[in-house]
Amino acid sequence: MNRCTSHLPLATLLLLAWRNLWRHRRRTLITLSSIAIGFGLAVLFIGIGDGSHSSMIRNAIKLGEGHLTIQPRSYLEAPANHKYLADGDALAAKVKATGFAGRVEPRISIQVLASTANNSVGAGLEGMADAHDQRAEMLRGMLVEGKWIEPGDRRGILIGDGMARKLKAKVGGKVVLMAGRRGGDTQAQLGRVRGIFDSHVDELDDFLVLADLGLARRFLEGEGADPARGPVTRLALFLDDPEELEEWKARLKPLVEEPQTALFDWREMMPQLVQFVVLDNAGNYVFLALILILVVFGIVNTVLMSVLERTREFGLLRALGLARRHLLLLVFCESVLLSVLAVAAGWLVGGGVQLWFSSHGIDFSALMSQGTAVMGTFMDPVVYTEISGERVLQLTAIIFAATLATGIYPAIKAARVTPVEALRT
Repeated sequence: MNRCTSHLPLATLLLLAWRNLWRHRRRTLITLSSIAIGFGLAVLFIGIGDGSHSSMIRNAIKLGEGHLTIQPRSYLEAPANHKYLADGDALAAKVKATGFAGRVEPRISIQVLASTANNSVGAGLEGMADAHDQRAEMLRGMLVEGKWIEPGDRRGILIGDGMARKLKAKVGGKVVLMAGRRGGDTQAQLGRVRGIFDSHVDELDDFLVLADLGLARRFLEGEGADPARGPVTRLALFLDDPEELEEWKARLKPLVEEPQTALFDWREMMPQLVQFVVLDNAGNYVFLALILILVVFGIVNTVLMSVLERTREFGLLRALGLARRHLLLLVFCESVLLSVLAVAAGWLVGGGVQLWFSSHGIDFSALMSQGTAVMGTFMDPVVYTEISGERVLQLTAIIFAATLATGIYPAIKAARVTPVEALRT
């Protein structure tokens, strides 16, 4: 008998394991159902997390400085009005000559003091080239009063509703924009409010002043810039395909970087948002760990109960000459089959959840009465779940490994059964 069982085929072990697994059909189905529900919840919550993060990042890129940004090297550490790209037109042409797959938007950012007869507040003046700028396209639909700036309007400005309240400014009213020069003097330009927007992001509504590139460029002229060369403080690069970010960054970096010029991606421009996403992802994984613990206990209960109920049977098999390692492999095969079924059931439920909510989305507007602004950007009220291929592999590997690991102890316990003691039970 020992000679025959020493070469027990794996197919036979798997067949026996499959039959043993379905001896108690109800218990196995309950276990698989609990795993599938837990897996579905994990997919839903991680999908919501990834979907909301993607929404915030997309909006931050549009409201901010693009997927890639070219600007003076020291501007991030110490913003100043005298730091600018003197030959913006030539630099933009160099980028476009590479066949850049996207839009190149010239921008001018100036720190100013906005004043009316009623009040004065610190503000950020943002000059845009035309109405097709990504930021302009997003904020255009958020106008609550007035109209958008006409191309070439050298006096028109747009302000947020928060700034309008502070300045007590209305559409058509005058706002004086003052900025310091490098030598210590000040310069000022007169602007007229053409419209008021409400982005639902306080950092923008209380601080941002939008204007035509021509109005903002006058402040650079005061710093000695030559207007004929198209001076700007930065070039915002918007990719048609965000997945090509690293490729284009590597391609453009040696072309545009100089001792005074640097290329940054959106992560480097918005480190606080990146940190928020990392911390929020950590919270999602904590939730996943809690679900995993519940799933593991359910699986251990199923496999261990199956082993304890068959102690006499295992003793009989040992008495007939079945080797310990074959008994261990038999129970371990049951765990392997349960793991495969668990992953299949999990993705049946989780995949269905993902497909539904990725198409229909979840409306969080009723739950966010205070707004959806986060870290200088905002989340769309309707969030569509997103699951990347990396997430699919992670979830599958975690559930499979956890299910498989829970079968180790019951398998060892079954292999330690002695024939005499087992037959007495």
